[in-house]
Amino acid sequence: MKNQRDKLHQYQKRITVLTDRETAIAKECLARNDRKRALLALRRKKYQESLLAKTDAQLAQLEQLTSQVEFALVQKDVLFGLQQGTQVLNTIHKEMGGIEGVEKLLGENEEARAYQEVWCSHFFALAL
Repeated sequence: MKNQRDKLHQYQKRITVLTDRETAIAKECLARNDRKRALLALRRKKYQESLLAKTDAQLAQLEQLTSQVEFALVQKDVLFGLQQGTQVLNTIHKEMGGIEGVEKLLGENEEARAYQEVWCSHFFALAL
């Protein structure tokens, strides 16, 4: 697509040179009082300008397509990153044993805390 864009830019430059040349020819013809050839040169210039307008439209469309493709590539990379993140989270979830494993761990933690409180209260009661 970028090659196509570069070719369109080159084509625009050629058309611009042609329109400038047609303007110069029209001026020369008017200077010689050759109105018929001057009008012909101006008609050719108008045709070249219409080609230039079409080329501008094609360039705009090409730029839009290029940006859409680049955006799609970014979306693809983001999706791939999300998929990898999901896989990592699933692996961590499996290693933790899921919700049941977390609840079991919290329960064990609560039992250990209760045991520690009983032991500490018993120790302090003996120390007094």
